[in-house]
Formats: sequence, structure tokens, C-alpha cells
Amino acid sequence: MAAPVAALGGTAVAWALVTVLRPGDSGPTPCAFRTLTGLDCPFCGSTRAASCLGSGDVVGALDHNAWFVVVLLPLAAGLWAVWAQRSWRGEPAPVIPNRLVLAVVALTVVWWVVRLAVPWLRSGIG
Repeated sequence: MAAPVAALGGTAVAWALVTVLRPGDSGPTPCAFRTLTGLDCPFCGSTRAASCLGSGDVVGALDHNAWFVVVLLPLAAGLWAVWAQRSWRGEPAPVIPNRLVLAVVALTVVWWVVRLAVPWLRSGIG
């Protein structure tokens, strides 16, 4: 259980820092892709969304990056739960199927294209 607990602890510390520091209040969080192209990447707004969620502002989080809130966080939580359960039972860590990885990547690309095409889905920075 050491690895899942350490991962959860590290995530909790990082999330707490993002919640306390409120990166959106001091300006946009640096994004290499946005800096180079001027376009949102599929993950732009995720740090600010995490900060909003840490403060209980679900609507604000959805406004910053709905894909992160609705798909990526639940997926990560589910994968972590399976990992923790298998670890508790003394079983090896789960192997993430290639189909799942490809599906998430493909859907992320679709989200990205839609997000770039629909102005109100953008992260709203800059």
C-alpha cells in the first residue's frame, strides 16, 4: 500500500498548494504550448480548475477545463482505487489496457478540436 498512499499524499499536498496559492488570481499558469502557438492546449485551465475544486467551486472548475473535471479526474480516481485495492490484496499493480489509453488520447484530441472551435469552451486566459 505504500506506493498508492504516497501517490495520494503527494497529490493531496500539490492540490492543497494549488488551492491556497490560487494561480488564476496572479495571472495565467505558464503553458509551453500556449506560449509557442497562442492556442489553448487540451489541458489549459486544469491547474485553475483544480484550484477551484479545492475551494468547492465546481462551476468555476468546469469553466476553466470541463474535460479535466468531468473525464480526467474521475478516470484518475478510478484507476487509483483499482491500484489501491490490488495493492491492499498484495496483487501486482494493474496494467492499463492500450485500448483505454488510445481511447482517452483520441477523445482528448476531439475535446481539443471542439474546444478550439467553440470560444466559450476555451480556458479564458490571455
